[in-house]
Amino acid sequence: MIAWLVVLRWRYALISFAAIVISWGSVRMVFPINVFSSNVKATPENSLRVMTFNVMNFGPYDPSNHTPSASMRYILDQDADIVLLQEGSQERNYMKLSNIEMMADELEKKYPYHSDGRHDLVILSKYPYIVVNDTILKNAPGSLKSCNPEYLYYARGYDLLLPNGRQLRLVNLHLHSIGLDDNDKDLYMRITKNNIDNEDEFRKIKSSLYNKLAATFKIHAHEAQMVRNFLDKCPNNVILCGDFNEAPASYCYRTVRGDDMRDAFVDCGFGFKHTFHDKRMFFKIDHIMYRGNLEAVDWRRDKAGESDHYPQVATFVWK
Repeated sequence: MIAWLVVLRWRYALISFAAIVISWGSVRMVFPINVFSSNVKATPENSLRVMTFNVMNFGPYDPSNHTPSASMRYILDQDADIVLLQEGSQERNYMKLSNIEMMADELEKKYPYHSDGRHDLVILSKYPYIVVNDTILKNAPGSLKSCNPEYLYYARGYDLLLPNGRQLRLVNLHLHSIGLDDNDKDLYMRITKNNIDNEDEFRKIKSSLYNKLAATFKIHAHEAQMVRNFLDKCPNNVILCGDFNEAPASYCYRTVRGDDMRDAFVDCGFGFKHTFHDKRMFFKIDHIMYRGNLEAVDWRRDKAGESDHYPQVATFVWK
């Protein structure tokens, strides 16, 4: 539209403008434009800061590594009220990892309420909580099991016990992995670099990637509906965070969001922001949604930590 305006082609500029207006509901999910900050002032008494971060098991496990985890260092420095992690430590007790153990005392002091042990999903909280449903999602039913029968995907609910009698349910979410291995990602890099020898090879690669993505999206559709069913039974005040492995405006994203959930990025962000950054794959697949007597007044994504995901922090104010 700007290009047409520069060359004084008003008719084409008007068509572009109309297309943006008509599709703005979807465009805004990917590229919000929030020029002015909220005039609602956040104070310690009326606000809540929530972080979500897929930490990728806090980096490769190495018992000889005595360098503090950059991801955990970032988490502690941010001092959010609630931290919801995905891939906290799928194979080992994350509190016993050599790069975490050296910060255990600081972690216990800052977040006296936290989940322990080997978990995909981890919560670190300054407030006490009750686990509502330890595993909302189960293995995919029927034919979907053949896509990846070993991978467990989770959504876990917590009822937070906040001061002043406020009620809030948290949902930490990690949907099924997209299923691309290192070879697939290398092929993707070759495609984006236009480094394909012939058309037959391109068709073979396209078919391989398509089949994996199609299988994953079937699973995501099932998972999204299960999460949506759970949200429909939740109390009014809900904050849902996590790794969807799905981009904004996708079927899965829209199913979970429904008509009642808002996106903190859409409400407070500006421009395109990606949260996944591995092998030239720059996608926003991590989201923070909310509803109820809350308003998001700040959202940011920081390029921090040692994961293939970036963390997000959102500040909410009680209305």
